[in-house]
Amino acid sequence: MKNRTIATLVLLAFMPLLFVGCIPEVEPLTVDETLLVGTWQKESNTQEYWRYDAEHTGETWDESEDVHEGEGTKFNWSTEEDQLRLDLYGEMGQHVYYDYTVVTQTASRLEWKDVYGNKQVFLKKL
Repeated sequence: MKNRTIATLVLLAFMPLLFVGCIPEVEPLTVDETLLVGTWQKESNTQEYWRYDAEHTGETWDESEDVHEGEGTKFNWSTEEDQLRLDLYGEMGQHVYYDYTVVTQTASRLEWKDVYGNKQVFLKKL
């Protein structure tokens, strides 16, 4: 009886390990640059826009601060797997780099998170 109890306990202890092997691996998202190209508006009724050009350049502006397209901050962008890197040019010529992990990307929705886990959602302007 004692051997049967020990065998049952050992079996129960290792049973969760059997199921761990059955969990499917999630493939990491790869940013589709063709979907990224265009103008995106930050969600939540803001007037903040980000425009990604096919040449890996872009511009961001915020109309609530009376800054319009053509007057905004210029940037270069690049991607690698699920990472989006922005290289913004400051008013004094300095470069400021931002790295984001793209969480969701469709033709009309872009969601990224920064290194602190803060998420931002953008909707594509038609």
